[in-house]
Amino acid sequence: MAWQLHYTSVEAGPTGLPGFQFVAETPDLPAGLHARVAPYLTYRPPPDAPLAPTPEQIRRLPVSLAYDRLGARSVLARCVYLGQDYSGRYGNFLGHAVVAGSEELVGLRPVEFWQAPFWSESPAPPGAALAELSDLAPGSSIDPESLGAWLADHGEDAYLRLGFLLETVRRALVQGHGRVVMISHDSEEIVRWIGVISYSLPWALAARLSFATYSADPASASQVLVGTTPDVWVPADVDAALVRLDEPAGPARAGRFAGTVADCWRRMDLAGIDAFGEMGDADPETAAALIAFCRGDGPVSADEQAAVARLITGDVPDWIWPDLARMADRMGHELASAVCEAGPPEAADRCAVRCAVLSLHDPRLTPPARPLPAEARRSLVPEAGAALGATRGLAGLVDVVRTVHAVGVPVPEEEVARLAGGLVRAGGDGLAEAIGRAPFDWRETLIAAVVAGLEQAPVRVRRDLLTGEICRLLAGRDWTGAPAVGVDVLHEQVRSGRLTRAEATELLLGFAAGPQAEEERDAMLEELWRDPPTVAECSRLLETAGPRLAVSACLNDLPTQAFLHAELTSGEVVRLAERVRATLEGYPAEDAEAVLIVSRLPGAARPAGAAADVARLIALTREGNELLTARLRTTAAARLAPANPGFRAAVVGILPEEARMWLTSAWLDRRIDRDEQLALVEVAIRLRLDGLVVPPLDEWARAQVSGWSPFGSVESRFKHDSELAAGLKELAGPRRRRLFGRGDD
Repeated sequence: MAWQLHYTSVEAGPTGLPGFQFVAETPDLPAGLHARVAPYLTYRPPPDAPLAPTPEQIRRLPVSLAYDRLGARSVLARCVYLGQDYSGRYGNFLGHAVVAGSEELVGLRPVEFWQAPFWSESPAPPGAALAELSDLAPGSSIDPESLGAWLADHGEDAYLRLGFLLETVRRALVQGHGRVVMISHDSEEIVRWIGVISYSLPWALAARLSFATYSADPASASQVLVGTTPDVWVPADVDAALVRLDEPAGPARAGRFAGTVADCWRRMDLAGIDAFGEMGDADPETAAALIAFCRGDGPVSADEQAAVARLITGDVPDWIWPDLARMADRMGHELASAVCEAGPPEAADRCAVRCAVLSLHDPRLTPPARPLPAEARRSLVPEAGAALGATRGLAGLVDVVRTVHAVGVPVPEEEVARLAGGLVRAGGDGLAEAIGRAPFDWRETLIAAVVAGLEQAPVRVRRDLLTGEICRLLAGRDWTGAPAVGVDVLHEQVRSGRLTRAEATELLLGFAAGPQAEEERDAMLEELWRDPPTVAECSRLLETAGPRLAVSACLNDLPTQAFLHAELTSGEVVRLAERVRATLEGYPAEDAEAVLIVSRLPGAARPAGAAADVARLIALTREGNELLTARLRTTAAARLAPANPGFRAAVVGILPEEARMWLTSAWLDRRIDRDEQLALVEVAIRLRLDGLVVPPLDEWARAQVSGWSPFGSVESRFKHDSELAAGLKELAGPRRRRLFGRGDD
């Protein structure tokens, strides 16, 4: 229901007071409504109008029809000049306001009420009750067909002017600022332009288009569209676009909406104009872009497509979806994604394919969340292959693989692996980060491809790419097929402390194959074992690798190095030597046997056994590591030295000359205390008694005996053994005149 109010100047209004006032209204109006409606009920004749016009002249004065929104309701205010008031003064007018709810205006443009039958030409008696209007019938003079004919009569200039007016009005409605003042002697012309503009807009926007067909003060009017006459003064700095309808339209830039609708009027394509009406209260510029896109009318920019994407997530007509699906291949990612989300299945599926294509070629774009039909996934295989082939680094390849995985395109793994290997061989960086971003189902394929590419890459490229991060990622793999990469990875793990030397050696022994791989392996082993191994490290390697240590000269030498830097007679060294002798061949086994000989010498029960061990030791140490040979022989001599002189003499007597000479010389080269001096003298005497003179020992013993003074210790040592005493006497010779306390002539 709509309410009515009449406003005019009377001698005595409802309150009994004279002057301009509300004289009649619908009963029970809401409080405050009068104050809200009053600003629209105002009228002054144009400045050129006669001061005392005749009735005919009054009829020719412009009628003001104003429209605006009042919250949830709207106000239509028609003001007509009446001439004289009750006192005879000119200036009276009738303001007839109709306040309607939104349901009364649905589907109607407010300008259609220009000559509506419910308007009063004269005021109701003061205090009269005006009826509620249940049916707001529009007038008959404003309709699209007649307006279209009127535009056509005015030629191209009218369409140019319409483009400018529509663009200005659209911006005012969408952006919230801007107005248009239309100036003409013919108020009907202004009404027609308001009518054309209103029919050009979707109904929801037309309902927001405030206007006044005539105002004597357009500069202070609040409406978006205001009409006035040429004789009304308009300040030069008025905040509005001034359009003089009696002058040709100048060139003006019109947006897509304004240009499209003007063209629709030109062709009298009212259905095309109605299409905008189905877009709700969206920005008409965006609606125009949507319609243009659906029709294939020229390019639609990325910004326009983005606006269309936001538009179609709301309430849009169903007819757009088939057209949008048909234009899927022209869509940007944002619009295609919006159709995927908001469109019916057929359109959504086609646009999901478009999203997939775009995201394959641009990793910054999100793959479609909508699952693609199997046939669509298969159709994307060539596109995915092209995207994969166009990548310039492993990170780019992984980006495409992520999309391939998300969309479910059945791309052959071997093709991806081939491309990945080639990219790695070409160099680059960020391998670990790229692999870390790969889908889990693809990660092993990509890692294997990276390893294969690294294996085939130049050494410099490979080592540049094998950062600590990528080595950690590759740790624990089977390096049989990529030994060069394995060597570098293990090397880094040892440097970083994640593997011991022994663990890395065990792994290296498992995969080296081919001359180059063996060369790189051996170079790493040399570096690994630059510092001497411990007995524990050697023991572990023998336990886990066993005879395989012999494949490398470096590893084969580890037991020797361990013996050289350990306590030769310790229990752990003896156990290591036993394991080496049982496991390895050649010089490591011989060195181990020598160590075992040295360790058991003190326990020899018979001189013959000890002599056999010493002879064997001499034979074993004729070649090999000079430092170890010296340690073994020195230690062997030292371990026999505590034996009694008789045992020692017997051993020396059994030994072959080479061994005999070495052993006695070794005893003499040791640090000798007084007890050892006496013991060695006794050994020399016992050898003499057996008919054997060992020159170095014998000469040393004679020199010792000749130089001793006093001689009591030697006398006491041999006085109970006549044979030894005689031997001492013979050793001393004629230079000693007194032995055992007796003279000797």
